[in-house]
Amino acid sequence: MPKIFFFDIDNTLLDHRSSRIPPSALEAIASLKADGHTIAIATGRGYGHALEYIEQVQPAYAITQNGARIQRGDQEVQCHPLERDGLQALFGLMASRGFAYGATDGHNIHVSARTPDVLTPMGTVDLKAFPADIDDVPPFVVSQGWLFFHESLDDSLLPELLRTFPQFDYVRWHATAVDVLPKGIHKMSGCAWVLADAGIDAAHAYAFGDGLNDLEMLQGVGTGIAMGNSHPELLAVADRVTDAVHQDGVAKMVAQLRRELAI
Repeated sequence: MPKIFFFDIDNTLLDHRSSRIPPSALEAIASLKADGHTIAIATGRGYGHALEYIEQVQPAYAITQNGARIQRGDQEVQCHPLERDGLQALFGLMASRGFAYGATDGHNIHVSARTPDVLTPMGTVDLKAFPADIDDVPPFVVSQGWLFFHESLDDSLLPELLRTFPQFDYVRWHATAVDVLPKGIHKMSGCAWVLADAGIDAAHAYAFGDGLNDLEMLQGVGTGIAMGNSHPELLAVADRVTDAVHQDGVAKMVAQLRRELAI
């Protein structure tokens, strides 16, 4: 029976030590395609920012911005924008507290300041050239925002944000960076749409990830696989754990699954 495989990009497929997807991972994905299985990307990156790696993988679907946007081939089939008035009020609150913020449509990136709390996390996902020029919500459709404050403030600030702006969800992806997403939108909501569109049951879905934004996805599919370099909270919920990205973890797990399940 055909399966579907969802792959995160950063630190799952993409080895930041070498700034490339290991050839072993691309070969493993090609073998899955040859066996008739469906491949999907599921990333927190915007489509434009992920395009280089999407083109290497050539997936049937690309879930970007943590589920806020979905591509089927070259066509965008789902887009969940953030509510603009609420986002403007959220940015105003962050500015009043002295914190930076930002927004993207998946291609254009704007932030309110180029401070270390902004530049450090953005640099970890190869985002370096962007202007610090926003006060208001940008005129484009915003499906993903960013807030920049240290994780030591999470226990006090995140509950306040959830109470004040309940139309949004907040997902930490770096010690100083938090994603702002439409309520109920995450990688698994994107995976659920893809599963329905592809006609594949979640029991026949496999997902590879490494970060906190992969939690719902690894718990929602039939088999959730954490990379060896994963966040401890993800390791705790994964069905399987493979080696780190730089140790050919994707290829090793795909080979193991094919041996065990004859997929």
